Amino acid sequence: PNFVFDIYKSNTVDACLSVIAQTFMDSCSISDHRLGKDSPSSKLLYAKDIPQYKNWVNRYYQDIQAIPPISDQDMNAVLAEESRLHYNEFNTISALHELYSYANKYSEELLGMLEVDDTARKFKLAYKLEQVASTMAGEV
Repeated sequence: PNFVFDIYKSNTVDACLSVIAQTFMDSCSISDHRLGKDSPSSKLLYAKDIPQYKNWVNRYYQDIQAIPPISDQDMNAVLAEESRLHYNEFNTISALHELYSYANKYSEELLGMLEVDDTARKFKLAYKLEQVASTMAGEV
């Protein structure tokens, strides 16, 4: 629950949630996990179910991939409407700070991906991200 809520949880609840969290991570992992005599009991508990869960995860992403792409205009309209509906509920400065912190932490990876993506190159997003980083660092 501490991923979602800031609440107290007992050691027993924490242990149970850790097993469930590990099951989720194993289900979403692309690598196969070899279990043996030294494997923790928490992994053995759901080991027989993991292949089925992996199939569900794969089907989920295949279904998403099969969805027709949404146009930029439609996406902008949806985002604008959501922004309007939640105007007073959102701390923009805080959100921008969190986004910047993430972008700063993973700047090398982000810049690398932006430099090889055709759409990102078209809009010069790597350059724009570098400009934001320079501005935030006080270099501009």
